[in-house]
Amino acid sequence: MAAIGTQPYSRGGTAQLRTEGYLRALDRAGLLHDQDFQRSVHALHRANGARAMNELLDGPTAPDAVFAFSDELVLGALHTAHQRGLRGLRVPEDIAIVGFDDIEDGRCSNPPLPPVSPDKQQIAERSLQCLADRIYSHSPANATPPQEVTVPHRLVARSTT
Repeated sequence: MAAIGTQPYSRGGTAQLRTEGYLRALDRAGLLHDQDFQRSVHALHRANGARAMNELLDGPTAPDAVFAFSDELVLGALHTAHQRGLRGLRVPEDIAIVGFDDIEDGRCSNPPLPPVSPDKQQIAERSLQCLADRIYSHSPANATPPQEVTVPHRLVARSTT
């Protein structure tokens, strides 16, 4: 399984957490960490997803599955897979693709993307609570310390897996 979206030059951000999750999932499945199947990007945009998918498909061994760190990356990767499909590559028969975010464009793509879908309502509620805690602490000495917040998420199965 390949990953598109690593950002090794950045610290503590979303890409690092998703990289850790990807590597943990490989461990749990008993699969090796293959650097040839990891593609770094400078931003989680469609063009970067398309470029990374081209690199993966041009490598010595094409992956049978791809986890992209955002749905924007998946849309680019899916475009590349579709272009390659004109020459025989089929999604999901030959390569499964999954992303993260559950954006509306993903539901409207062809085929529809299967994302890891975070609980957006809870993200909003927890974010506002953290902000309110900071605002109403009344002094830097009483400020709520930074905290890591995890919200529920689920994999939405659709036709590219």
